[in-house]
Amino acid sequence: MPIVLEENMMLKTRVKVSSIDNLSDARYCAGMGVDWLGFALHEMPLNKYKEIRNWLSGVEIVAELSGLSADQMKEIVQNYAPDWIEVDSRAQLPRLLELDIPKMMRVNIDADNLPALFATAAPYVNYFLLVADSPDSLQGMEAQIETWAAQYPVILGLELPEEDLEEWVEQSSIQGIGLTAGQEDRPGFRDFTDLMSILEKLETE
Repeated sequence: MPIVLEENMMLKTRVKVSSIDNLSDARYCAGMGVDWLGFALHEMPLNKYKEIRNWLSGVEIVAELSGLSADQMKEIVQNYAPDWIEVDSRAQLPRLLELDIPKMMRVNIDADNLPALFATAAPYVNYFLLVADSPDSLQGMEAQIETWAAQYPVILGLELPEEDLEEWVEQSSIQGIGLTAGQEDRPGFRDFTDLMSILEKLETE
């Protein structure tokens, strides 16, 4: 049956859930206290997005605009009116300064030159969402990530062992956790086991 949550929960840190494309995930995450819901708005019809957004409260919408030009991003912001935009290239950032909207930048620990990227993009963005190509990318990088997070506003979107989750949240300098949504089994029906186990660990007592 569809998920119905009466009031938003409180989490120990800020959380962004990426790649949402259905109402079930959006409402579930909002009810669990997630701060940001990420949508690839350039791939979603405007009427579908409006229907989903009308059901939501207490969350901010992030337009995930990977691979788009600055002009395409501006058009999405004008038509969809998201609360944030997320980019994956620093090349567009200077041209996006005229957009009065907070920005995230998706950076890849396996592919990007992160020290240079952090330094040059920091004046333009509010947060860096740190992701990876492999579930094993975190191994051996813990100290380096902490160094970056102490200098820049990092949301950790790498795959974390659940037993290490609270330690990262409570003892590191990261400013949030990034998760990824799944797929509906059919419209209105979704198994939330994967998200639930992580979000429940982040729930305040």
